[in-house]
Amino acid sequence: MLPYHFLLFALLGFEAGSAFTSYTKRKGYINLLAPLDSFDADSNAQTTCNTSIGNNLNNTVKHKRTRIPILSYRNNYVIVSKRAGLSMQRNSNRWGHAAKAPALETLVRKQLGRKPYIVHRLDHRTSGAVIMGFDSSTTGKLHGRLRDDGAVKLYVALVRGDLRAMFQRDGVCVDGERLDDILPKLQAKDETQSSRRECYGKITIDLPIKVDDVEKESRTDFYFLSSIDLNEKLSLEEETNSPFLNKSLTLLLCRPRTGRMHQIRRHVQKGLNSPIIGDSQHGDSRVNRFWRETIGLDRLALHCWYIDLPPSIDHNDEDGGAIKCIAPLSDDFIDALRHEDLNELWSECLQIEPQLGMEPYDEKGCTYGRHYRSKKTTA
Repeated sequence: MLPYHFLLFALLGFEAGSAFTSYTKRKGYINLLAPLDSFDADSNAQTTCNTSIGNNLNNTVKHKRTRIPILSYRNNYVIVSKRAGLSMQRNSNRWGHAAKAPALETLVRKQLGRKPYIVHRLDHRTSGAVIMGFDSSTTGKLHGRLRDDGAVKLYVALVRGDLRAMFQRDGVCVDGERLDDILPKLQAKDETQSSRRECYGKITIDLPIKVDDVEKESRTDFYFLSSIDLNEKLSLEEETNSPFLNKSLTLLLCRPRTGRMHQIRRHVQKGLNSPIIGDSQHGDSRVNRFWRETIGLDRLALHCWYIDLPPSIDHNDEDGGAIKCIAPLSDDFIDALRHEDLNELWSECLQIEPQLGMEPYDEKGCTYGRHYRSKKTTA
């Protein structure tokens, strides 16, 4: 009679073998093990095994790293297009999945093979152009040029409400500060476009913003592009006195004169009483949900569209020329603007500034990694 412990081990081994066989059948790996049962039959068994392994390897899904579009690549700096929902840097205070989420700084470093230094920041849910230097000296110079009074940084914002009458009433046109003077120059200008840019003017919001319990001066210029009122077109689902029923939108160009945290989002909400669509912190969640379900916009409707930096005063700076860069609207943003319900809004906007409809681009040919200096092009 066999010892008790021997029978126990035999039973456990049989159960383990059965479990392993059922697992391989369920996962589809049975073809890998079938040739082993007839290993001595003939050479076809080995061929079948190799073929099965090759097919399983070919069917393996390979995850590709998301490429960051390059808008302008120079020896000492790069301008990239950030997508909405991408953080600028890794945050050690986060935990779980958020701590492992990719960051723009890390993706650019892996893509270009060079360590980037952030010149200015965008919010997590904001998309658009971001300037990065490749050394601390260049980063400091670019940051200083960005703070210059002659620097222009324009954001496109889709806000709640119809602000056409407000801009016609309160818009101020000052020589040298018209919208036509700060926008990128067109190849051919239309007289109607120029007059429409001048007639609405701008509205300046000058409200202090508290930073670390200290109120600091902050100023933002807003320029009107287009608006639409959909209250009559869309069905009313709530009482007429509810703010949720304000189914009208306005597209604005925003030029921040100072760089405070959430400056545009705060000024458009406090100064114009029109929060940005998708702003969960300074807006209305019911309004955001309505437009998310209507036009499919599941993000903050704010995009850093245009950057214009004056030339550097340092004549020895090889990359010290004027910097002008347009970051085309991201796909999710422009798809929402091209929705059939917003066709009138988008058409009027393109009449004022056709370059807002620019297709996305990526300077792939200028990415030479850490060897860029020796292979620098004259472009």
